[in-house]
Parts: sequence; C-alpha cells; structure tokens
Amino acid sequence: MVSDEKIEEIKKELMSLGPEEQQKKFQEILKEMDPEEQKEVIEKLTGKKAGGGEGGCPFCSMAKGEIPVTTVYEDSDMMAILDINPANKGHVLLFPREHASILAEVPDNIVSKMFVVANKIAKTQFEKLDAKGTNILVSNGQIAGQTAPHVLVNIIPRFEGDKVAIGWERKQVPEEELAEIAKKIEIKPEPKKAEIVHEEGLKEETRVP
Repeated sequence: MVSDEKIEEIKKELMSLGPEEQQKKFQEILKEMDPEEQKEVIEKLTGKKAGGGEGGCPFCSMAKGEIPVTTVYEDSDMMAILDINPANKGHVLLFPREHASILAEVPDNIVSKMFVVANKIAKTQFEKLDAKGTNILVSNGQIAGQTAPHVLVNIIPRFEGDKVAIGWERKQVPEEELAEIAKKIEIKPEPKKAEIVHEEGLKEETRVP
C-alpha cells in the first residue's frame, strides 16, 4: 500500500514541473512500483480507475482541479493555462477537458471553438504582453514532437531576439509528385445548403452540388 505521505510527496514533485515534464516524471515514478502500487497511485492522484485511456494523464487531472494550475481561460469544453516552463513568458497551453491523445480525436465543433479561443489568447498576447508575433502550434504524435499524452495547442508570444527555434529543413518535391500527393489528401468542401420555395410557400432545404 502506498502511504498518504508518499502520495503527497509525489504531488509536490509533479507540481514543481511543467505540464509536459509532469507526465515524463510520473511515468518514471510508476516504473519503480509494482502493478498494484501503480494502480493505487494513479487512482489517488487522478480520481480515475487505472487502466483507462485517461489514467495518469496530468491534463485530465488539471481539468478536474486535482493539480493546481494558473488558468487564463476555461469553460465547460476546454481550459488554457500558463506553462510554468515556457518557451517565452506568457506561453499558454490550451486543451480540451475531454481526454484526446491527438487533435484528430477531438470533435470538430470543439476544434473550431479551440482555435477561436487560441486566436483570442494570441490577440491578448499582442495587446497586453507587447508580443511582436505569436506561434499557435499543435504536435500530433511522438514523431511530430508531442511529449504530452493529451492534445495541446501551444500559444507562444514571440519577441525580438527570443531565440525560440521553430522550423524545419526545406525539401524539394518534383511537380508530378506534388500532384500525386494532392490527389491522395484532397478534401472536398461540404456542399452548401439552399432553400427551395414551393408554390404553397413552404421552404425546403436542398443541397447545391
């Protein structure tokens, strides 16, 4: 059995780290425990039954108020917090309350709302922090640089000479290959709705091809 003192010690250790570092440290702590201890620690820290997709996710715990954070926005769908180990001061992490590993798992209506909120936060960074630019970034998957178990939208204020490195080495792709790739990933827009008015004056919705 894991003592309450040990649980408090783990909490304090995690709280001293940034959100993404918390997950890495938490996994290191769990590796040193047997399966029963792991289950007990996860359930006590997160309030969730161990073994589920959300077990041990610090961002789910933050959304439930189990881990103290500095909040800059929250509603019933999402919350935005200050990263305590930021790329720049004022670096915000925005995430849905409902657990999702990558952005593709988030419902479209929540994704739309998240980017409206992200844009408002970026606007505030320009106005209140005198930022000269912003980066709004999402990393989907470990190969893309994602280190957290929960999807995050990073909103980073940028300043002259801040030395924040975001970039990639450009590649050249032949035109015929570009056309082939475009065919594979092309997405057709949703057809627009139009109204047809019958002689009786009743309206009917139809789709315009």
